Amino acid sequence: MIMKLFKSKVWSPVVVACLMWCSILIGIIGGAYFSDFTMPYIWIFILITILLPIIPMISYFRDCES
Repeated sequence: MIMKLFKSKVWSPVVVACLMWCSILIGIIGGAYFSDFTMPYIWIFILITILLPIIPMISYFRDCES
């Protein structure tokens, strides 16, 4: 069985929103790392950034053709 990695897929709005929020949070962590507001909550931002891409990955790989 060969998995087609680059395939056309119609993304649901929820999956696109999760991907966009993940990108925004990566920017927050990178751009405001030394900010006084961000530093107390940095682990929350990191956790959300790690968890949000899981939804698009599951959606992408769940409908694999055999």
